[in-house]
Amino acid sequence: MKTYAIISDIHGNSLALQAVLNDISTRSIDTIINLGDHVFGALEPEVTAGILGQHPMLCISGNTDREILESFEKPSAKENMDRVKSLLSNQTLDWLKGLPKTATCDGVFFVCHGTPESDDAYLLEEVTAQGVFVYNDDVLVEKTKHIQERIILCGHSHVNRVIYLSNGKIILNPGSVGLPAYLGTGEHRFAMESMTPHAKYAIVQVDGESMNIEQVHCTYNWQQASASAKANGSEKWSQFLLHGRMPKDLRV
Repeated sequence: MKTYAIISDIHGNSLALQAVLNDISTRSIDTIINLGDHVFGALEPEVTAGILGQHPMLCISGNTDREILESFEKPSAKENMDRVKSLLSNQTLDWLKGLPKTATCDGVFFVCHGTPESDDAYLLEEVTAQGVFVYNDDVLVEKTKHIQERIILCGHSHVNRVIYLSNGKIILNPGSVGLPAYLGTGEHRFAMESMTPHAKYAIVQVDGESMNIEQVHCTYNWQQASASAKANGSEKWSQFLLHGRMPKDLRV
């Protein structure tokens, strides 16, 4: 039997990351798989990168990892981008440049950030004018029919889900380590909400054809993280970190 810890969407939240890694250290984990979006946000990008560098794991690039690098060629209006870039070391930037977009692991997992084709699209969720909905089974089967691995790992939405497909495959989103909610942009205004402020990750135990999946919620000092985001000029991130949902005053 092998046991895997699946983490994603840390977004520079070093306090949440350390809580998750502390919890992982108490379990018999063979491999950590990291789905990207490592350092971007209103918190501590370089501190987070330093912690990650101390723990061997399989990492891929997320959309904000890519956007950080692209912003050196084309300026970005994304909130927090200039601050994050000013704090990142050349070593961290070189590390981000070397991350693959997707990966496979042990013949069991296909690893992507958003979808197999795009790091900024949602694999499981459809965003509509009426809200955010999980795709039907037939749609997800079609979207993943070219993937041979049984378990498909994705992040990006920050919402932890386990979806068993009719063809025997499993799609797992471990949720976000460091940002439990956010306001989405695009054709429709929408919120991604995990509904708790906890740092989230998942554990997968594989024993032949048998697989156990556990979604883990870790307590950490989210009040401190929220205060840090506010001090860094990001009131929205401060609220997301504190509540894990969209405050009423941001819904209008």
